[in-house]
Amino acid sequence: MDSKLKNILFINTGGGIGDTLAALPTINYINDLYNPENIFYYSTLENFWFENKLIEYRPKNLIEVKTFPNHFGFIKKHLFSSKNLIKNFKFNKFDLIIDNQTRLLNSIIYKRIPHKYYITPCINYFMSKPFTLLKKRKQFAVRVVDYLNKINGLNKKPIYKISVPEKFINEAIRLIPDDKYIGFSITAANPYRIKSFDVDEIIKVANYFSIKFTPTFFIEKKYQKLINYLKSNIKNCYIPEEKALIELQKPMLVTALGARTSFNISIDNGISHMLSFSQNKNFLFFNKYSEKWKPENNHSYIYDCKKNNITIDKITSNEIINFIERN
Repeated sequence: MDSKLKNILFINTGGGIGDTLAALPTINYINDLYNPENIFYYSTLENFWFENKLIEYRPKNLIEVKTFPNHFGFIKKHLFSSKNLIKNFKFNKFDLIIDNQTRLLNSIIYKRIPHKYYITPCINYFMSKPFTLLKKRKQFAVRVVDYLNKINGLNKKPIYKISVPEKFINEAIRLIPDDKYIGFSITAANPYRIKSFDVDEIIKVANYFSIKFTPTFFIEKKYQKLINYLKSNIKNCYIPEEKALIELQKPMLVTALGARTSFNISIDNGISHMLSFSQNKNFLFFNKYSEKWKPENNHSYIYDCKKNNITIDKITSNEIINFIERN
């Protein structure tokens, strides 16, 4: 594969904030390795996060693709239109297409877009070009990185280090002036999945640590009933969003705040991905799917409920505290 690639298409079929942030360390790795002129980013749910809520995380060369059909790749008829999509660009083919998913139909469709090189972890990279024999790991963060490391003879990791704008750093210092705080994230976006702690157990955890630290909850104001309950039951409970400047109440502030605490405790949610860029110690509790969604960095400590034969809503405060103190 060429050492310099100009135009890269990065396809990420997950469309939520968490899915988008989970792909960012791979994008950072690509930029570090190839320094392309453009990374065209396509997400099938068309939320365009890098143009609004996640704009501060957006690499300077990233361009969101808005010209592909809705849910492109998931419908068989897209087989007949994929070749023509290149007409929306000012070149005849992509230097590289990164298809960061594992569905066979999607990969067949995406591979028809004109390109020079193509990477997909689908069928253990069998459809990738250049071809190599490599067993796909379950972990989302390393799918593409593993392949590129092998063909380039490297041993690099996804890149979680990002540049946090100074205004967010200053606001985080104002809100969390020292490291006598610990961060908590306990809310899940999807209420139909078991992802969250039992609230009363996490209250016990917060009160246990409140002897030395201020329990700090990264939680949106829309959860007012929960906020009131936490405040009523936790000593020195602190909600930084209530004091943050309105214009800075964005995901990047969570990353900046997460870097200021002594450590953070989170469930598997969008905030856990924001915290993964904080370069701080994060204790992440997964009900399941930890092998897929855990960050590939040196400061994340993973509790996998499935491996411990328990669901996250049944974990006791003692189990949470013991896991943290062991690590």
